[in-house]
Amino acid sequence: MPRRKEAPPVAKPTGRRRLIEIGKDILIAALTCSAVFLAWQTPLVTQLRGWVAAAPPAVEPVARQPKEAVEPYGIAARNTRGLYGAVYDALQVDRAFGELSPLLGEGFAAAGTPERTTRRQWQAYLEAPGIYCTFQGAPSLSVMSAWLGQGTGSLEGKACALLLAWDGTQVWLSWRDGNDYYRTSTQVHYEGHMDAVLEKFDPNGAAFAYVLAQTDRAYETIDPDVLVPMTAPQPQRYAVSAPDFVGDGEALEQLLTALGFQSGVGSAYEAAGGLAINESGDRLRVSADGGVIFHAGEEARYPVSTQTGRVTAEEAATAAWTLLNRAAAPWKGEALDFVLTGTEEGEEGWTVTFHSRLEGIPLQTGTEGWSASFTIADGRVTDFALTLRSYLPTGETALLPGQRLAAAALGAETYQDSGKRLILSYHDTGSSSLAAGWMAEE
Repeated sequence: MPRRKEAPPVAKPTGRRRLIEIGKDILIAALTCSAVFLAWQTPLVTQLRGWVAAAPPAVEPVARQPKEAVEPYGIAARNTRGLYGAVYDALQVDRAFGELSPLLGEGFAAAGTPERTTRRQWQAYLEAPGIYCTFQGAPSLSVMSAWLGQGTGSLEGKACALLLAWDGTQVWLSWRDGNDYYRTSTQVHYEGHMDAVLEKFDPNGAAFAYVLAQTDRAYETIDPDVLVPMTAPQPQRYAVSAPDFVGDGEALEQLLTALGFQSGVGSAYEAAGGLAINESGDRLRVSADGGVIFHAGEEARYPVSTQTGRVTAEEAATAAWTLLNRAAAPWKGEALDFVLTGTEEGEEGWTVTFHSRLEGIPLQTGTEGWSASFTIADGRVTDFALTLRSYLPTGETALLPGQRLAAAALGAETYQDSGKRLILSYHDTGSSSLAAGWMAEE
């Protein structure tokens, strides 16, 4: 059997030889690093490196449901035992709306042809088993229908208050727009369905102003649908701050990233009232008190997706809602919510407005009242104006007169016969603190 050949002997390196080889390795590594460093300093690579550094981080999507933007500030449920009402209380309203909004969605989904109705019929529905909601402003019916999850968006018009009530035969969806009242039949089942949901709510002493006015004349001069809780609200006081987009470079960088602007802070230049940035024809203006104004150029930086080729009220409102929450996310905080208050179609496209709410209490911002206004035209957002704020509760509560005294004071004014809506509200005029008070609203 042939013998396996043995491997030839290999000479073992000496200590001096090992030192020489290690030195060679170190020299090769140093030369390689030097070559890479020199290459990185060439004009082409330097320009590429600038592009890489300038690219903004990806914007995280805003995980908020549009349904939140049509949540009322006051809600009531009437059953066979009486009336439950919640108003100016974020936790109670949110809980009740979570239970009752699916029924409203069903009402929208199966709504028939609307018709005008009377104040007397509306009041009869208020006294029947059902659901009542009162809103800031007058949200679009088609947007409410779509955002509540089951509607088709076919109803036209807007509503400052909404009713879903059973008249003993069928369930009606009714709404109020100023002093105009409308109703439409629905396919919502009352017995064994709607009644079971309503019975979850125990009467808590809440009442409508028109009921209280029967025994107390102080309530005669305010809107009859004002919902009066048994317990007077105790609104928090807040410390107010605004991002300084002029003096705070980090805040401006956060805003630019949120809005998808790749221009850095260094590209901003002084303009009337603050700073301006031009990028791809789009113009962004910012101020030291949280103000943001955008005007689009020729390109569609914020396109609005549409299924029909013509932007609907729901598509316009959804695009505005998403962009607003994205821009406000770094400063909004947990106490503040945005609510849809207007969706109007004009010659220049859709105008969508949002007001704010602090822990369930309406908030008026500036002279206009809204916190954000958007214009949507030609399948894109062409303009918007935002007022960004942060509100921190101080732990103190405001001392307010009860709703009856506020109603009596309203009745003493020269506009006592106008039937204005008495509403508890904050008004942010730019000061560093905020306290709620009663106000009369058209």
